Amino acid sequence: MLRATKALLSEVGYQRLSFEGVARRAGVSKATIYRWWPNKAALVIEALSGDVPLPPIHETGDLEADLRTAVRLTIELVSAMPTCLILPALLADVIEDPTGTGAFAELIEPRRASVVDLLERARLEGRLPPDTDTSLMVDIYSGTVVYLAAVNREPPGEAVIDQIVSLLLHGRIPARQPSHDSDEPEQGGLPKAGAAAPSPVPPGASLVGKHLTEERRAR
Repeated sequence: MLRATKALLSEVGYQRLSFEGVARRAGVSKATIYRWWPNKAALVIEALSGDVPLPPIHETGDLEADLRTAVRLTIELVSAMPTCLILPALLADVIEDPTGTGAFAELIEPRRASVVDLLERARLEGRLPPDTDTSLMVDIYSGTVVYLAAVNREPPGEAVIDQIVSLLLHGRIPARQPSHDSDEPEQGGLPKAGAAAPSPVPPGASLVGKHLTEERRAR
């Protein structure tokens, strides 16, 4: 039944997928499917769970590089399902029927937990401020990745990964990618003559970045 579900997903998509179609493809009754899965979202989540890549994060000791790897692996997890195409409809069903929420959380929890552990080790070793909410850090970038994949129907690129990591570790406000005739500054550069200066980083927004800078100086 799970193989039939994955095959039909690639053929007809999530919205046109039905228990009737899965039952016909798998050669079972619709009642048999309902006995194991309460709704389509739960069936699809379990069918896709075996395809979720969970390669280990090889820690390098460079927190910025390790976090960038973690974000990139999360993007690969989301884009491998093929969630980029079915995620909007799947999430709509999960939100409408709370029984699917736990299954979706289980799908992404192993990767989330591994990154929380990585950040917790960095916090305990003094590479992050002692009061850092490492779980919220993971939720911030995971939510961004899932949202962008759902809205854009494609995974975020390297530029977005860099901006997410810079925001989380250095409090650096994400900058738009300027067009060639724009007065907006290049990332990290100065504005052109006559252009408005970028908004300053709010006080306290770069506490993590300040902590990392002080740590490097101490070395």
